[in-house]
Order: sequence, then structure tokens, then C-alpha cells
Amino acid sequence: MTAANPFGHPHWGLQFHWWAVDPAGRVGLFYSAFGPVPTAARRHAPALDRATAAARARHPEWFDTVCHADFEDCPVTHCVVRLGHAPYLFTWDEEFDDRYTRFGVPSRPVHLAELPEELARAALLVPVGFPLSEAVRVDLAYPDGRERLSATASDGGPR
Repeated sequence: MTAANPFGHPHWGLQFHWWAVDPAGRVGLFYSAFGPVPTAARRHAPALDRATAAARARHPEWFDTVCHADFEDCPVTHCVVRLGHAPYLFTWDEEFDDRYTRFGVPSRPVHLAELPEELARAALLVPVGFPLSEAVRVDLAYPDGRERLSATASDGGPR
């Protein structure tokens, strides 16, 4: 934490969607909800916005899936939505633990090779080194000043 940034994070406060891809090519869709955003996502925000707009036009169910009636609120963290063919969905959880929390689990995960080129390029901006299928929480941290995305699995162990 620094005096210049009370949140201790260099890229805090953007509210938009960003994408990621895991080693198996599975795609995750992350909603920042004013939480931290990876450097690559922040650096390429206009490209991510364009890709997200195109994805939203084709698949509004990926974006409008919530656990309650108030669309303005982030999805309830304990409520996991079951989806058909979709990316894994995550949202920033400032209320409980300041990490991204998975709230959407697809029965058939979207793979990178299935995406239109613009969206595939957006997902490739943020590769993660863990399986999205096992990630329940995703943490964006800066140990030793280097950006690191890590995950916690449903069994509580790191990924």
C-alpha cells in the first residue's frame, strides 16, 4: 500500500468487462465492478470494450445473468448460476474478500478457438496459469512489484 494509492493497487477503479484464457483454452469473462484490472486489460481497454460489445450483441445471457432482480448490483457471491455454452463468469467481490468471485459455471465452456477473432485477441491479452474450471476466487496481486493472477479452488487450495 502506498500513500499515493490507498488501495495498494496501481489499476484500481475501472468498471468494465475483461477476458482471460486458461492453459486449456477455456475462456473467462470478468466484471471489474471498480475492482483492480490486469495491466494488459487496462492498456487495451478500447479493444476490450469493442470485443465485449460484439459478444454482448451475440450472447446477452453472458452479461445479463444475475441471481436477483436488481440488475445494478453485482451478483450475489454465494449464488452460482448454471449456464449452457458460455465462458466462466467472475465478478469483483469487494463486499466479502476483495477478489474476483466465480458466479457463472458453464456446462459447456467456451474455448478460445470458438470465438470470433476480435474476441479471441481480447481473451489472449490476459492468459492465466490455472484452470478456470477449478477457480472459485481469483486474486490480482503485486508481490515484489510484479503482477500476479492466482486462484483458489473450491477445496480452498491454491491453483
